[in-house]
Amino acid sequence: MKIIAQQLLEYFKNKPKVSELSERLFQLGHEHELNKGIFDFEITPNRGDCLSLKGLARDLNYFYKAEIEKPIFTKKIQKLNLNFKNKTKDLCPNISFLEVEIVGKTKPYKNYLENYFKSLKINKNNFFTDISNYLAYESGQPTHCFDAEKMNGIFALEKNKKKSKFLTLLNEEIEIEKNDLVFTLDGKVISLAGVMGGASTACGKNTYKVLIECAYFKPEEILGQARKYNLNSEAAYKFERGVDFLGQENVLRRFIKIIDDHAEIKSLKFISENKKNNTKSVPYDSKKLNEIIGCDINEKEQKAILSSLGFINGKKVAVPAHRSDIDQINDLAEEITRVVGYNNIPSKALKLPVKAKNLNRSFELICRNYLVNNGFFEVINFPFNDNNDESAIVVDNPLDKQRAKMRVCLTKSLKDNLVYNQNRQKDSIKFFEFSDIYTKLGVSRKLSLIVSGRINKNHKEFNSMLDYGYLKGLLKTIFNETMNVALTFSSSSSENYDFRETIMIKGTNIGRIGKLSKNFLKSKVKTPVYSFEIDIDSLSVPSQRYIGISDYPASYRDMSYSLENLDILKNLEKKIEKNVKSFKLLQEAFVFDYFDNKKLNILKVGYRFKFQSSTKSPTDREIDEIMKKINKDTLSIKGIKIEGL
Repeated sequence: MKIIAQQLLEYFKNKPKVSELSERLFQLGHEHELNKGIFDFEITPNRGDCLSLKGLARDLNYFYKAEIEKPIFTKKIQKLNLNFKNKTKDLCPNISFLEVEIVGKTKPYKNYLENYFKSLKINKNNFFTDISNYLAYESGQPTHCFDAEKMNGIFALEKNKKKSKFLTLLNEEIEIEKNDLVFTLDGKVISLAGVMGGASTACGKNTYKVLIECAYFKPEEILGQARKYNLNSEAAYKFERGVDFLGQENVLRRFIKIIDDHAEIKSLKFISENKKNNTKSVPYDSKKLNEIIGCDINEKEQKAILSSLGFINGKKVAVPAHRSDIDQINDLAEEITRVVGYNNIPSKALKLPVKAKNLNRSFELICRNYLVNNGFFEVINFPFNDNNDESAIVVDNPLDKQRAKMRVCLTKSLKDNLVYNQNRQKDSIKFFEFSDIYTKLGVSRKLSLIVSGRINKNHKEFNSMLDYGYLKGLLKTIFNETMNVALTFSSSSSENYDFRETIMIKGTNIGRIGKLSKNFLKSKVKTPVYSFEIDIDSLSVPSQRYIGISDYPASYRDMSYSLENLDILKNLEKKIEKNVKSFKLLQEAFVFDYFDNKKLNILKVGYRFKFQSSTKSPTDREIDEIMKKINKDTLSIKGIKIEGL
């Protein structure tokens, strides 16, 4: 959001320097950049009230005594007889309409209006739409202008009854889905409510009579609608974060005043429907506030700060209609602390126990290094989401009301990461995440991994796809190499998976693996997606033992085995592994030669045996005795011959 610094300064009696104003804004938590007199803000999702000149001036009121309210039209307005039906009063409880007709030509824009377009390099459209855009910038409340001459018919706000083609005022055709909130005229969609109007009723340069709509929509209803249809909508951005549900009439009276500054008004008509009038209140306790803040601020100062922000003081603090994010005393403490300044609160020494560094081998560290070396990327996701799991912990004062619960699994977050990358044409995706999961049952450490697309981007693996076999093999390898244990799998089911298996170690369930369903993914890309998630709390890596290096030389024996078929090789491997464990002098045995001629039906395997002792040099007699026992044991397998014997 961009704000002209000079226009913000005009709200204050005590005008500071722009640099000082910038410092105060940072103190209040409004991150921004300042370039050539323009503030470029990143406003947090819970502070929709600050998405305007008025909102920022109100936040700075304590420091500079702001004149927050701009001149409005104060005379009585004739009632508007409008054939309008609000069929969704639960989603839009407050809505107002203003009909204005002007005569003659409009005057050149006054400085406050002209500077908005010039300084922010915004294109002008037409008289009424220009005022609507400026007013959203000034007050934070979006309005929409319909050409009144095109509004003949039954006008309604309702849920869309079926999929409908809709031409936006930007002349982009979209297909609006069933049950989306829309304005209709004689049953035909003319506006996607809270997001964007349509070309059929849009104002033009020759529009002299306009119907202006100003409403409060339930934020959850507008959330995601602009992204859903790939529309760039400042209105939706504001409605998603919540607007002042009692401010519609004041905004429309300000609209009239701006019109009056630039044109001759022939007629004015107004109608309003308000079902949501009750504001919230929070119990006030100065002592409790100081305990939360961590310092002593006298009651008079506390109330002065709250009053400057628009709160009404009493035994309970009345929360203004523009502050939808305030629910409890912790929120009041945050408001006071922002104004006081976190840096101005005296620090206190915090005694923490010193924890010795753990030098034990960590499954997480070994696994992380292994995955990175195999082309995976580690991600770190926000620990909150909107899951409906009963075990999820609800946050009392969330930064974003759409992320008010602690997540209960990592797979959903990784899925969102994957879909984001798929939509940007990434054709080889390999992500993993380690994180703690907090539920009502306790805390657990999880590892989740997700793959889709090509195995790698090289000439050998470009045409090979990441599949279930790859993921399952990867998981088996990790556990075999880090813990020397074998995993077992059993079939299970879930609505989020096309197929799924439970992962177990020695009969204990540690997680799940499977192919994610398209309904869960909600991705435009059809490439299959595979994922696993495991609990790693109980996993421990065996400590490595130090094995000394012998000072005595090693001796080797080579043995060539002829096999009737490849199936016999597994039995041979088991026999030799058994013998390696049986004789201390035999250090290792491995295949050093392999010959397979299917035409001549010849299959030969060459094994090399290494003999070594840490106390002496092995003798030929000792080695021969062991080799005799090995040969006797291996020849007991049917279908094996030893060349030369």
